[in-house]
Parts: sequence; C-alpha cells; structure tokens
Amino acid sequence: MRRLIPFAKSSKPAKRAANASIWHQIKWRIVAKRGAVLALLSVPVGLWVQSEIVTNAFYDFSAEQGYALSELQITGRNFTQTNQILSAIDADYGTALLSLNVHDIQAKLNQLGWVKSATVTRHYPDALSIAIVEKRPMALLQTKAGHRLIDYDGEIIFSANASDFAHLPVVAGDGAASTAGIIIDALKTEPELFADVWAIHRVSDRRWDVHLRSGMAVKLPETDAILAWSKLAVLDRDTQIMARDLASIDLRVPGQLIVEPNLPIAKKGRKT
Repeated sequence: MRRLIPFAKSSKPAKRAANASIWHQIKWRIVAKRGAVLALLSVPVGLWVQSEIVTNAFYDFSAEQGYALSELQITGRNFTQTNQILSAIDADYGTALLSLNVHDIQAKLNQLGWVKSATVTRHYPDALSIAIVEKRPMALLQTKAGHRLIDYDGEIIFSANASDFAHLPVVAGDGAASTAGIIIDALKTEPELFADVWAIHRVSDRRWDVHLRSGMAVKLPETDAILAWSKLAVLDRDTQIMARDLASIDLRVPGQLIVEPNLPIAKKGRKT
C-alpha cells in the first residue's frame, strides 16, 4: 500500500455526495455481487460485531467497492508535525475507510503537545478529515529548568523549543503562568509601549512589574493596571517620558507618577 500523505481537498462533488447511509449501500452491493454473503448479513448485529473474521471480510469488500482511504484533509496545523498526525492515524492509502476508528485517532491527536483539540471525520466514500485547534503560544515562562513556552491557559507546551519563540515576552514570579494572559492582552492595547516589553514579573501574586528592553521597569498597580498603562502611553506621547534615562516608573499610587532616575555607579574608592 502507498504510505499516507495529506493533500488538499478534492474537487469532485459527485464523489463527496455519499453519506452515512454507506452501510446500507454496501450491504446491497454485497447481496447483488456475492449472494453467499447474504447469509452473513442475516446474522444478528451482536454476532456480526463479535466475529473478527466476518468484520474484516466486510471491511475488505467495502474497500474493493471504493470505500477505501484515498484522501487525507488536515486543517489547523501550524506547529504540529505531520509525521505525528500520520502516526496517530496509523493507516495507509487503500485502508478501508470504515475500519478506521475515528474516536481512537482523535484521542491520540489530543495527546500531542501542540494540539488543544482535534476532530476526526470520515467523508464517504474515501476521505478522512482532521481539524486541529492548536495551542496559542503566549510567553516564555522562567523556571528553574530554564525558559518554557506556555499558551494562553498558562500550560507548558513541552514539545516546543523555547529558543524558537525568543520574540515573546518572558514571564516570572508566583502565579505568573496562570494570569499572564490577562496582563499581556492589556499591555498589547498600547502597541507602541508593548513593542519595548521584554519581561513581566508577578509580584507577590498580586500585581506586575513590566521590564522594558531599555532597562526601565514600570511598576503597575494591583487594581486598574490597564488604566495606569494607558495613562502612561498618553503621557509618553505628550512628553516622551519613556525615552528618558530612568530606572523605573512607579504607577502604584493612584493619581501619581513616581520616577527613579538612573544614577551613575560611584567609582571604587570614591567617597559618596
């Protein structure tokens, strides 16, 4: 059999017209072409399912009549490896479409690192469709073992190489992974400021410090962090405060902005 390779959806509408009534169609083709099989079809359903020999004969005959896998349609795949998907299917072209257990295939796909959810559907007479929803990479979580890529649910994507996502912000601190999605979406509302963000630190699992590429830290308040960030963006457009040589901007006190300038480090031996 030819090895399974996914390709685009066929443009043969007549071929796609078959539906779930395929069981009925195959039954009558068997009766018409092989009268001896008629006796098998009269066996109670329970015995039919239990008989592996009869079931396999049924699958083989269905494949001979055109209900064999010849198209694989995959949508939603960006990071998931194709060979992982093919391994989950574990079938070749020509395999009887009816013999494929879509529930088992779906369960295997849902165990893949990048897959958030997967839906597997048979399209008679000869196609298998796989729709994948992948996890959304959000940030790099700082851990004792190094940086780990996390999605918007704060879950580590173990199959991902963190170095491939160095453009994403780093998050750190207790409770950072599970709450980072909210603050990152808030910071993105001011794209000019967000472009300079390289890390955000969760402080005491209550609030955030935002660290910029310039070395400046912006201390956000525990409440109304989005409002404080937006006010800072407005102030920067008017005064270019973010371009100044500052160590930090403290927004924790409502209605106040406290700045800490970068002070030169005294030379060794010099009295201060």
